[in-house]
Amino acid sequence: MEIHTSPSNAVIISLGEEFVLRKGQKAVLAGTGFELEILRFYNQPCPPNVKCIWSGIGIEFEYRNNSQVARGINLVRAFGFVTTIIKSDYESYAILKMTRDVN
Repeated sequence: MEIHTSPSNAVIISLGEEFVLRKGQKAVLAGTGFELEILRFYNQPCPPNVKCIWSGIGIEFEYRNNSQVARGINLVRAFGFVTTIIKSDYESYAILKMTRDVN
């Protein structure tokens, strides 16, 4: 997995390629006005022998596409793209992949 960064510490990404993103770091989809940023990690799993409505593990994303903004926890579809969470420690990094939304 090759990581390209710009002078603003943004990771330059391509569709279909895995990339590493850390909290506060931006990913910029090459050749577009599309940006992705991790705002916060949630890592509070449900304790054993307890029924939880939500496990407490997630990633708060913010997407920007030119002047539009979408934001949410585990929001993986925005502006015609899909973000796949490949792996994360839900504390400091996530390995992600961007593809086009075909639905």
